[in-house]
Amino acid sequence: MKTRRQLAALEPMILGRLHGLTDAQWHAAPDGRWTIAQILHHLAIGFDAVVQRLEERKDRTDLVRRASARQQLARHLLLGIGRIPPGRKTPAVARPDERPDPALATAQYRMAVARLTSLAETLPAEQQVRVFVQHPVVGDLNVPEWIRFFYVHNRHHAHQITVRLRWLRQRKG
Repeated sequence: MKTRRQLAALEPMILGRLHGLTDAQWHAAPDGRWTIAQILHHLAIGFDAVVQRLEERKDRTDLVRRASARQQLARHLLLGIGRIPPGRKTPAVARPDERPDPALATAQYRMAVARLTSLAETLPAEQQVRVFVQHPVVGDLNVPEWIRFFYVHNRHHAHQITVRLRWLRQRKG
């Protein structure tokens, strides 16, 4: 199943790149860019907030998808093409702290992945498509769509982490 593979790929995609970083490396970035710790914190807090809402709504049967035509198109493009368009402003709920604790962000990220995996494994498929949580750009997403979104979003930020790691290596040399 595609969602299962995407869920299984999340932790290695992000945390697999972060072993052995020093405190200075976690908190260094080019001017105007997020640090690796901030990228991880952004992923953790956004992920955690959505999973919490999905858990709260998992038994609801009265939800109706809300999305404008523009949001529907954006959802189709984002989930179908699998790319985050550049220049998007981060919603306030997912903005990282100035200097997040990497250990806490890692734990929060791992717990959110575990909770979403558990939800995907225990919630019947017919209910997964009836439970919605709003995304600020693409409107309401159901459980499989959120899994796809997190996969695409994490891949986007995994690339940013790779760029930061390359930048850190170049600074040393």
